[in-house]
Amino acid sequence: MYKFGHDIMDTNAWAILAKLLEMASDEFSNHGCNDFELPNTPGNNALMVALEKRNSEEEFAEYGLNISEDGKTIYANDSILMSYFAHLAMELAGIEE
Repeated sequence: MYKFGHDIMDTNAWAILAKLLEMASDEFSNHGCNDFELPNTPGNNALMVALEKRNSEEEFAEYGLNISEDGKTIYANDSILMSYFAHLAMELAGIEE
């Protein structure tokens, strides 16, 4: 059984995870609503800033950070998050895109 972590999860598992996330991202991008709500925490904010920097020349650039009026929630795009996590999994697998 795999324990989550780079040292235990092998390269093949990260590559498969990346492929599955990209497939899910493609499927979710066809949904009418792609909203995914995250609590507005420093960690989630940093995640969204990193995602925006990576995708600055892609479709996410038009969205920017979308924060609720009360400042408690970050509205993210589910398919773009999946694609970003696929990118991270590819990095952990040592595979260049």
